[in-house]
Amino acid sequence: MIVKLKKQTLEVLKLLKKKQSIVNATDIAEEMNIDYIVLMSAVNELIDHNLGGFKEEELYQISLNEEGKNYLKMGLPERQLLNLMLKEGIKEITLKELLKESKLKPEIFYVGISNLNKRRWISQSKATGENTLFLVVDEFPQTDVEKFFKKFEENSILDYSKLSNAEVKLLDTLNKRKLLERTRKTNRILYLTEGGKKIAVSKIKELTQVSKITSDMLSSGTWKNLDLKPFDVTKPGPILKAGKIHPLTNLINEIREIFLSMGFTEIRGPIIESAFYNFDALFQPQDHPAREMQDTFYLNNPKTAKLPEKDRVKAVRDMHENGGESGSTGWGYKWDIETAKKTVLRTHTTATTMRRLAEFYRNNDKVPIKVFCIDRVFRNEKVDKSHLAEFTQIEGIVIDDNVTLCDLIGLLSEFYRKMGFKKIITRPGFFPYTEPSMEVSVYYDKFGEWLEMGGSGIFRPEVTYPWGLKEPTRVLAWGQGLERIAIPYYGRKDIRDFYVNPLNWLRQQSYLK
Repeated sequence: MIVKLKKQTLEVLKLLKKKQSIVNATDIAEEMNIDYIVLMSAVNELIDHNLGGFKEEELYQISLNEEGKNYLKMGLPERQLLNLMLKEGIKEITLKELLKESKLKPEIFYVGISNLNKRRWISQSKATGENTLFLVVDEFPQTDVEKFFKKFEENSILDYSKLSNAEVKLLDTLNKRKLLERTRKTNRILYLTEGGKKIAVSKIKELTQVSKITSDMLSSGTWKNLDLKPFDVTKPGPILKAGKIHPLTNLINEIREIFLSMGFTEIRGPIIESAFYNFDALFQPQDHPAREMQDTFYLNNPKTAKLPEKDRVKAVRDMHENGGESGSTGWGYKWDIETAKKTVLRTHTTATTMRRLAEFYRNNDKVPIKVFCIDRVFRNEKVDKSHLAEFTQIEGIVIDDNVTLCDLIGLLSEFYRKMGFKKIITRPGFFPYTEPSMEVSVYYDKFGEWLEMGGSGIFRPEVTYPWGLKEPTRVLAWGQGLERIAIPYYGRKDIRDFYVNPLNWLRQQSYLK
């Protein structure tokens, strides 16, 4: 019977017959200069014809880490210290002087001293007032640990299974000193079956496979001598690594669609903002800690910003100084227009909301008005897994007559339900420019806990009066960080993942939302 094998498989069979023993698959792949996957494909063809096979074994390999490799070259810390004392002819030296002479890091130095004491090669005394070391023996033979350590000169990787019981104990000593790296790998051993050993190469015909028959093959009749490669329709297709929309962009688009479906209009504002719109218009005093440079990015170019109409600036100034027409007492300080002109990278999209209130006044708009904003904001924060210096905020307001906190609760509950959160709760909160204020939390099933989403409330009269918004017209407002929604939405634990962009995670995301 003639056996047909692919050319690569035939070459593997010939090499295994030549070796006449079991061999490592990795070694064969290197010797034949072929890819490991191609080799194993050939071995599987040998298995199909009962000519060969492979068996797997778990290898537990030991190697030195960077610190261990350095000690292999320079000697363990105790040997380095001993060599220094012998070279300089030192029989007695203070601990402080030896540390200075050795130029070792203190933590490594004291490890060496500890091991010299264990070997009883030195003794220590404080009789002179200082901690002094003495060499107390004349010979310093290599220790068992050092002899075993030298094994890594012969072979950088040791097979744990081939170590003796005594060597395992010495290995544990090195491991406690954190000088080793351990790795586990699966090793495949190739072999020929009895049939593979006995079959003559002359009885094997090279198999030529084609994936499709061409017109030339048909006209020449050569297709009769070819084997048509079968198609396995159950195998997955190639993994696509084409570009795709970033998960955060997908989420922004989804949130945008929800707001638009609820009758809102999107607004945008400048990233470089005046302190007036960013702070003063929100009734935040000019000496408030949040306005300091450690919390806010101030700009040198441009240094100042243009303010709105003089009468609106005066209305905001009066609100700060004495409460203006709102009935409030204000903050009772001298408001400075130069401070209001300073430029900042906006710290919240509420600055964009205030620009919309100014536009409401300027255009004499009619209620109701429903707008939202999804945009970048900047704060001088220390970056960690839950904070960023640059992030995205979602902001929204409703301007209408006689709206109440109940309207706000219904609106936010509907938004989060559309986002997929079934349980929503609200509770009283405090925010500087809303009264009453409210916090919103949603229950996330995957985490099994309640997550705080953001703040909301009704703008205070001190915020709305300068723009002609007075009772019964009120402004419902809310805001939150986009990333705060994104973390549970995408099952991440670190906010930085959305900007560091781990490739494995990005590749798992769908192309279309």
